[in-house]
Amino acid sequence: MHPPGTDGPAAGDPRRWWILGVLSIALFSIVLNNGLLNVAIPQMMRSLDADIGDLQFIVDSYALVLAGALLTAGTLSDRYGHKRATLLGAAVFGAGSLVGVVADSTGQLVAARALMGLGAAFIMPGTLAVLVHVFPPGERARAIGLWSGASALGVAAGPVVGGTLVGHFWWGSIFVVNLVPVAVVLIAGALLLPESAAAEPRRPDPVGALLGTVAMVALVFAIIHVSQDGWTDAGPLTGFAVAAVAGVAFVLWERAHPSPMIDFDLLRRAPFIGASVSILLLMFGLAGTLFVLTQRLQFVLGYGALKAGLAVMPVAFAVLVGTLICPALVRRLGPGGSVAAGLGVGAAGILVVAHAGGGYPGVLGGLLLAGAGMGLAIGPTTDVVMSLVPPERSGATGSLDMTMQELGNALGVAVVGSVLAHSYTGEAAGSRLPEAAGTTLDTALRYAESTGGTAGAAVADAARDAFDSAAAAGLTVGAAGAALGVLVAGLLMPGRSWKPVPHEGTDPGPGDTVRDTDAGERAPAGSSVG
Repeated sequence: MHPPGTDGPAAGDPRRWWILGVLSIALFSIVLNNGLLNVAIPQMMRSLDADIGDLQFIVDSYALVLAGALLTAGTLSDRYGHKRATLLGAAVFGAGSLVGVVADSTGQLVAARALMGLGAAFIMPGTLAVLVHVFPPGERARAIGLWSGASALGVAAGPVVGGTLVGHFWWGSIFVVNLVPVAVVLIAGALLLPESAAAEPRRPDPVGALLGTVAMVALVFAIIHVSQDGWTDAGPLTGFAVAAVAGVAFVLWERAHPSPMIDFDLLRRAPFIGASVSILLLMFGLAGTLFVLTQRLQFVLGYGALKAGLAVMPVAFAVLVGTLICPALVRRLGPGGSVAAGLGVGAAGILVVAHAGGGYPGVLGGLLLAGAGMGLAIGPTTDVVMSLVPPERSGATGSLDMTMQELGNALGVAVVGSVLAHSYTGEAAGSRLPEAAGTTLDTALRYAESTGGTAGAAVADAARDAFDSAAAAGLTVGAAGAALGVLVAGLLMPGRSWKPVPHEGTDPGPGDTVRDTDAGERAPAGSSVG
């Protein structure tokens, strides 16, 4: 049993760096999937005859289920064990990938992505909680940085691997590659990961989880359909109304629940609010940018899937550079300063991508800025959030932090994608494209190809110009969201003088003890297992 007031053995688990490798592979598999999917979007549009709205639902079904299930998954992880949660999540993620391999309709793809999102909901809090338990406080920030760096590797590998697969096989092959890291996590995780859990964790709250998920799904549904049907149509109005009612009901239910999924004490703390909203806005801008950019590279610039993947890849290396610079910037400016700087650089990068002329060089410069900004911001937000609670509450708290990230992803694709779709329709009408050219750039290019000659070339040029203008409008909105995060981080996140008091603002409660299910011993609040 560890002495009260400590987080575990000073040296940590002797296998902790091997364990970190397994945890990083699990995170890598999740992030890899999104990179694979983005590059495959144009081929999916052609194969499934899908429009931008269909693609938004395919992309967002993953993020919405992940965000909606994260809080419950974190609670179950704390109750039944972080190792069990990680392995279960990997198995479910693999099952969703298998469904994606054989899917032949947008509905089946939405279902596959939703199942993968459910698996990821158990992987993410489970891995972070295991990390917090096996690393001593002195090494934890570095471990979290390396764990987060696995996401950068996933961002880098995803587009290239996806482009290679789509170029040589078919779009469904992007789901096959997910099975490799899943198998590694299941086998190595079963052998290496220690088990840890709260001795008396909070009870699961399925009603709260359902209300929260309904609110997020309804909001995204309404935003996506606004571009198609307008603000006054019954579909979007119903979606916004359901989102508002479910959101209010969620807050009221959680406040009355004896074991709420949301720690309302944390919601009253400026550092937590600042970190969570900042990362939401950062992911909003980045997700919207990648959703639009992969289409622009292939449809407008004429890149193949592999070339488009290689064109996007530099953003990952920029994230890595930003991550390496981040610790020095945090020491100089504090977490809030680093996050504000990252969001400012990221917003500038998105704007450069939005208005880059002359082909790829401008896009490259914007991607490097956006990636570096993300690297400067993502580590400090996670570190601030996790420093506010004791390790035994890391599962639920990590889930809340990741919920904000995934909600940012979903809103970024929904909002930026909807601005793109609405703007393209307006630009196409202004360019007097034939009605037979359809409502997407892909259908217009296919119409132009079938028409041929000077008339077909004129339609293709006008459609590409319309898409370029629409993409600039959508990406400008994404940049504005990231820029708003600069104010949030600057006002609410801690500055240079901030020194986190261990578990400040938390009072040991009946659920604040930890059990080491491998060793069979209990530790007091403030302790953790090694």
